[in-house]
Amino acid sequence: MATESPYFAQDTGGVHFKVWVDGFQHWAHIAEEVLAQRYGSSASDQGWVAVYRAHREEIDACVVQHVRRGVREIVIVRLGDFPPGAATR
Repeated sequence: MATESPYFAQDTGGVHFKVWVDGFQHWAHIAEEVLAQRYGSSASDQGWVAVYRAHREEIDACVVQHVRRGVREIVIVRLGDFPPGAATR
């Protein structure tokens, strides 16, 4: 569950967001390229936030997996983090 609004940052080329995992908030980032490859989208800055929101459950689940494996800094969600064949385009 994110507590702050996700936002697109041009300097990093992706959406930044927070996810609650086991009672703690964790910052995460997903690049527009990953969003486009995973979900087949092309969007403006705010459009990428909409793509993230539309697929928040799946993306946040990737963050949870990283945190539970011990990642403590910002989580970078990569295309390989998603289960194969489960894209929702």
